[in-house]
Amino acid sequence: MLTPAPFGGPLFLVGMPRSGTKLLRDLLNNHPAIGIPAAETEFLPDWAQRWPEFGDLSDRATFQAFAERQAGSPYFVYLREEQGHQLNIDAWYAACTGFGTAAVFEALIRTDAASPRGSGRIWGDKSPGYVQHIALLNRLWPACRVIHIVRDVRDYALSIDQAWGKDRLRAAQRWVDRITRLELDAANLGSRRFIELRYEDLVRDPGPELARLCTFLDLPTAPGLTQLKRPSENKGDARGHTAIKADNTAKYKAKMDPAEIAQIERLAGPLLQRFAYPCDHKGPAERLPPYQMAARQLKDGVNLLRAELKERGPVDALALRWRTFQESGAWEPLR
Repeated sequence: MLTPAPFGGPLFLVGMPRSGTKLLRDLLNNHPAIGIPAAETEFLPDWAQRWPEFGDLSDRATFQAFAERQAGSPYFVYLREEQGHQLNIDAWYAACTGFGTAAVFEALIRTDAASPRGSGRIWGDKSPGYVQHIALLNRLWPACRVIHIVRDVRDYALSIDQAWGKDRLRAAQRWVDRITRLELDAANLGSRRFIELRYEDLVRDPGPELARLCTFLDLPTAPGLTQLKRPSENKGDARGHTAIKADNTAKYKAKMDPAEIAQIERLAGPLLQRFAYPCDHKGPAERLPPYQMAARQLKDGVNLLRAELKERGPVDALALRWRTFQESGAWEPLR
């Protein structure tokens, strides 16, 4: 058994999709004192909004019905399909020390990440969508810690287009809006509970970045932190690689035309400078007008559904996409 760490959790890894959250999770999971499930939850905002609807979960039959309804969530679907992990409702119920939102969530993550109480392991979650729900995390767990990984918006937009056919300019505007919201909310956490790193620094020289994160988590460094046990990515240029691709940066220079780069920089210039990324635009940020965002969102939704139809067929794709929208897309950030 490990000597309990001064900080026991929860730890949340957040960042925009395609920004290295999976890579970061897998590297941190190399540490024997860290346990983060291999899928992202993303349902916490939905739980927090709807918790009274679920009834008295201390009642075993009510908990059973609640857990069975959750089994259709993408988190459980992906764990089942990709990891062969079956939901153990008895173990989940037994791990609950209470039946509010925070306690039931903690029991699930501790169970799925093999981080039970007394194990000495930090329990945590990697969900990119929580980048816009820091206030909710802080309300549910006043001692939680958050790691934010950021990636150059130009490479982020390129990667999200490559992965799902999403519009690059809308992606850039969302990057600006969500990270701006994150920065405001994270100010309430302070430096002891919130830390940031750049994807580019992590892949170029992971050792120092991981050592910095271990210090943040009150942990000693451990051997083998920089070695992936399995590929972290199933999309993009890093797909299938077990070695960290140090050159997976600044791809936009070769794959975007100068006019598009300039457009994105006009949207994201101040934040690019804030994170020390090179940027030619020095003025205030511009915004895509609402009608453009709406039109591009519709196109993104169609492209995303097409991608999932190829993978799952119409019934499963529609069901999973609707569930995802309900859990992480339908609610405004909870203040």
